[in-house]
Amino acid sequence: MAEVGRERWSSRHTFIFAAIGSAIGLGNVWRFPYMSYSYGGGAFLVAWFVGLLLMGVPWLIMEFGMGRYFQKGAPGVFAGIGKKLEWIGWWPVFVAFLIVSYYCVIMAWALRYAVSSVVMAWGVGEAGASGAGDFFFKTVLQLSSGPGHLGHPVVPIVIGLAVVWIVMYIIIYKGAGRTGKIAVWTVIIPWVILVTLLIRGLTLPGAVKGLNYYLTPDWAKLKQGGVWFAALSQIAFTLSVGMAGMFAYGSFVAKKADITNNAFITSFSNCATSYFAGFAVFSIIGFIMQSLNIPIDKVSASGLGLAFVSYPVGISMIPTGAPIVGVLFFLCLFFLGIDSAFFLAHGGVIAPVYDKFGMKLKNSTLLICILGFLLGLLYTTQGGLYWLDIIDRAVSFYGLLITGAIASFVVGWVFPAKKLRDHINETSDIKLGAWFDWMLKVVVPAGALFVVAYGGFAKDLPFKYGGYPKWAAAFVWITLGVTFILSFVFQSFKTKEAKS
Repeated sequence: MAEVGRERWSSRHTFIFAAIGSAIGLGNVWRFPYMSYSYGGGAFLVAWFVGLLLMGVPWLIMEFGMGRYFQKGAPGVFAGIGKKLEWIGWWPVFVAFLIVSYYCVIMAWALRYAVSSVVMAWGVGEAGASGAGDFFFKTVLQLSSGPGHLGHPVVPIVIGLAVVWIVMYIIIYKGAGRTGKIAVWTVIIPWVILVTLLIRGLTLPGAVKGLNYYLTPDWAKLKQGGVWFAALSQIAFTLSVGMAGMFAYGSFVAKKADITNNAFITSFSNCATSYFAGFAVFSIIGFIMQSLNIPIDKVSASGLGLAFVSYPVGISMIPTGAPIVGVLFFLCLFFLGIDSAFFLAHGGVIAPVYDKFGMKLKNSTLLICILGFLLGLLYTTQGGLYWLDIIDRAVSFYGLLITGAIASFVVGWVFPAKKLRDHINETSDIKLGAWFDWMLKVVVPAGALFVVAYGGFAKDLPFKYGGYPKWAAAFVWITLGVTFILSFVFQSFKTKEAKS
């Protein structure tokens, strides 16, 4: 039975928008399009869709369903299975906290660029195209020579980070009722902006060439492990599973809510956004190729390079309306990021703290926002980009996948999966069959561990991650070890009754 005062979504559609918003994030714009291009275009889409059905959807159903069953966040769910298993829920809580600590810094960069776009601070025309990289690394980040040289915090980024966390507090402190209503707008606004950017991009010369690179299939790549690694890793990251928050979001729904339907809607809406964003991004990449007469491998980049270097290059070359396109693009990044960020903070961290320590929601929200801001100051320093990359590898790759594999295995075999399936089928229009049990017991854990072994251990253990000094690369493993130990520390604390 749900405890008195448990947060609730104000309606089904606010829950769906909140869940979609948590899944739709920066990776939809800067990670998915590049991976599609790099791993065979249409062939990658096939592997990605298979991964969505076999791994992503069952994983998301599991987290929604377990949250609703126990009416708790991730630690409470696993404590409900067995008191000694509570650590399984705390480990992804620390993963979520570390992710949101640097995620908000990236959003601060987006705000900085939105302001800079008004005057095209990195330049216009070919001068802007050649200066976009220096503007990001030297002007915005003031990047130092390596992770051992932190330097000083960059003031504009610190200010932007403070703004982001203030906005986060205002959104979260009244609970799911408010976050759900706000999520409606933070999902719709970036969709509208993406449509606007696509329309502008398709009017530019060379756009079709970029789209051809994005979609042209290379079916031979389906025989390679790389495309399956890319597809499965993208599915895990983009659905925001393995970050504790979906357990809490599931706990906020009514007992009669349709879990399976909501999971399918969330999954397909998120992936449709990724696919659509690729058209907006690659229309600009095609324009850059034609304008500067350079091959695609000199333009296309993943992650930060795409968002803060390649796209500004394209913006600087647009003959009319460049400042408007710039402002819209970086506001789009901000809105894509904000609902993922308040999902990580609220569902991933604050709800478990509330459940465990009985703090009032307002107080636990303030505490986590302050701690998140203070930790985020590390990434605002001149050496912050290096540490962002190292910690990101530790938590949003290894942490997310390892904790997800453990959670699905335990739910599948110990809870067990059939008990969860029966619970979900009581209120869902789409009935889950026995196949679901084996997805949790075998496929999801195996898929997650394949990604960890193929794209992680095989590369990072023989060599130093990212080419960093050995002591810095070691922080990937140190971070994993510390968060693992802290999970047992928090399990040892006595659970207090939650306050309304």
